[in-house]
Amino acid sequence: MGRKTKGIFVVLIFTLCFDLFSPAEAQRRARSGVGYGAAVIYNFATEGFGIDLRAKIPIRGQLSIVPEISYYPSFNSYHEYYAGAALHYEFYALRNYNLYVAAGGYYNDWMNADEFIPGDKKQTNFVPEAGAGLVRNYGCIRPFIEDRYDFKWKENTLRIGIYWYPGSCGKKERCPPSAS
Repeated sequence: MGRKTKGIFVVLIFTLCFDLFSPAEAQRRARSGVGYGAAVIYNFATEGFGIDLRAKIPIRGQLSIVPEISYYPSFNSYHEYYAGAALHYEFYALRNYNLYVAAGGYYNDWMNADEFIPGDKKQTNFVPEAGAGLVRNYGCIRPFIEDRYDFKWKENTLRIGIYWYPGSCGKKERCPPSAS
């Protein structure tokens, strides 16, 4: 992917994010149950830390699409970012939390790839990932923990973060009914 194409791709991702987070769009999505999240990432293979920003947009029933941007700062061995989306399917309620599976694809820009041995290591890559997680199923602030596997680099990552659901804030929280 050329420098110009990369630039266009990055502009499109940021335009999408600004559209998703605009005040008018935020009000509309708040009524529809959209959550905005952030997480800290730990990559077990590289022993690196990163951050991610995401939105959880319900599609139908327990299925959601989750656009995401992840960044691993330059203090790590690997300085890179990822941009893409995953589908999350919540399949089991466990008290106040839902278990879910995730599968997605991400554009990867490995900014310091030249510092490593050549081979199949390119600066830009497509990375398929799959994983599972646990997320709180009600309230304004919903913590989550997620484990994902990167099939391109064969790496495992752990993400711990929170979603913020603005449409649920200020309302009296009620626990969901327990399964009997």
